[in-house]
Amino acid sequence: MSFKSKKKNNKLKIVKWTTIIVIILTTIILFMMSSVFNIKQIVVVNNSKVSSEEIINLSTLTTDVNMFKTTNKAIREGIKTNAYIEDVKIKRNINGTVTLDVQERVATYMLKFVDAYVYINNQGYMLEISESPLELPIITGFSTVNEEIIVGNRLNKEDLKKLDDVIKIVETSKNTPLANLITEIDISDFADYKLTVESEQKIIRIGEMTNLNIKLQMAGKVFEAEKEKTGEIYFQENGKKAIFKEEVV
Repeated sequence: MSFKSKKKNNKLKIVKWTTIIVIILTTIILFMMSSVFNIKQIVVVNNSKVSSEEIINLSTLTTDVNMFKTTNKAIREGIKTNAYIEDVKIKRNINGTVTLDVQERVATYMLKFVDAYVYINNQGYMLEISESPLELPIITGFSTVNEEIIVGNRLNKEDLKKLDDVIKIVETSKNTPLANLITEIDISDFADYKLTVESEQKIIRIGEMTNLNIKLQMAGKVFEAEKEKTGEIYFQENGKKAIFKEEVV
């Protein structure tokens, strides 16, 4: 057989197998898009804040519609328009069940905004704006402008850096007499963070973040020594000495 004949035969084989593959793929696609794979049930798991009904509505999935009609990307993007949803995993089962496994964000702090409160999480996402406060520390002195206070947005870069300090302060306080007592944190000056402990009628000026655990431990001791007195606690000698300044009425 000549070289040209062999080349022609090879081309014919390629065309033949290409045609077969196209037919097989087309058959598979048509089968997958048939009513055999219609959705019979939509299940939402691991949600607590956002209702299953809302999540299903945002997904745009409906029963009696082919489960492959909508892409995972479209489903995920739809559900994530709710600021409380951080991520979602989509699982399709040949029995007609689509499972939406969601990961929710949790509010950990609040911003005071006009006459309302902005719930935020540890990543600085704004989850909700409400007139009702939660039992969470309030962050004041933030620099994110009012126009950017929108559900789904994040704090600006400067505030996000300060939020990291806030988280460290609150986490460190859990091992001190101040555990769960901090009600407000003023972050207007990163070199002079101010903590308000409303139940003790005291403000703690921790200054910079150095010797944080020692400062909070000492502040707790001042609370015991200066019960029922309103005032400020600040530190000297690089945070090794706590001073209480009583407020004069």
